[in-house]
Amino acid sequence: MYNDMKNLNYTNPPTNEILIDDCLFYHIQDLPGLTEPTKGVWDLRANVDEYLGKVDFKNKTVLELGPSTGYLTFHMEKLGGDITSIDLDINSKDRDVVPRVKNDWKNELENFMIDESKRRNAFWYAHKANNSNSKLVECHINDLPDDIGFYDISTICAVLLHIQNPFLAMQKMLAHTKEKIIITELGGYQRIKSFRNIIRNLIRRFRPPPPTMTFLPNQHRAAFKWWALSPEIIINIAKVLGFEKSTVTYHKQIADGKPVWMFTVVCERTSLIKDSNY
Repeated sequence: MYNDMKNLNYTNPPTNEILIDDCLFYHIQDLPGLTEPTKGVWDLRANVDEYLGKVDFKNKTVLELGPSTGYLTFHMEKLGGDITSIDLDINSKDRDVVPRVKNDWKNELENFMIDESKRRNAFWYAHKANNSNSKLVECHINDLPDDIGFYDISTICAVLLHIQNPFLAMQKMLAHTKEKIIITELGGYQRIKSFRNIIRNLIRRFRPPPPTMTFLPNQHRAAFKWWALSPEIIINIAKVLGFEKSTVTYHKQIADGKPVWMFTVVCERTSLIKDSNY
């Protein structure tokens, strides 16, 4: 099965002369042409393979939801993947923002969009520095075009927590995924194999935790975080959508210089894509 994307409109950089000072990097990156790494909130460099579920990307087509400044995009490409990324239009305020009554969330959105423009500059700066062939489609996941085609692998990494309807996001992505999907989210420190968690993990073997999705918003939390998802709910959603084989791994990443526990679920398709009726 091949992709037929003749009518698909890819996004181009606003200019070929984006300056590093016009960029705001979300992930730290080692870029050709720079004498030191970029700045960034997240540093995935030490454990990026765990972050991506240790999946082999060689000669695979990949559909990536939410590349931000592109660190994972270009890493998967270096591993042999042919990457098409989906992200929101930086000229549109169509964001899944939490409309908190007691907060000036519209002002938060305005400030966010200023930074978002700089993050998109960072994506294109890194794209050029890496001599990347990856492609970018600007749209909301709810409006993913049917002619985006089909891909061997799809990724949703630290994105579901920011989406108002995570089930719909997974449904849209899995409808275009032939083999497997990689989903990474925050959490999992209570699931790791450690002396501290021996009893808890023992109980979990006989009494598996229920699938949960916790609603996060309150008056004191940022306006762009909706959910804390458990591995079980991701696995259950994937099963409903024809991906019945799953593995879960737990790993530590670095954010703002501090360790943060995360988990990665890799779900494999077990039903033929032509039989998917969604």
